[in-house]
Amino acid sequence: MNKIELAKIKKKALEEHIPIIMDDTLEVIEKLLQNRKVTKILEIGTAVRIFCYLFF
Repeated sequence: MNKIELAKIKKKALEEHIPIIMDDTLEVIEKLLQNRKVTKILEIGTAVRIFCYLFF
């Protein structure tokens, strides 16, 4: 998935008041995942799968 498609998903979620992960939180999680060399992520209880798309 490319950045344009992700931006569309994020915009729609925000317009519909669907909670999504904030950019600053995402940056912290990204650094943690990179430091630990994580290869799998289980995303539970999300309305839009924006988090997992950002890392794969």
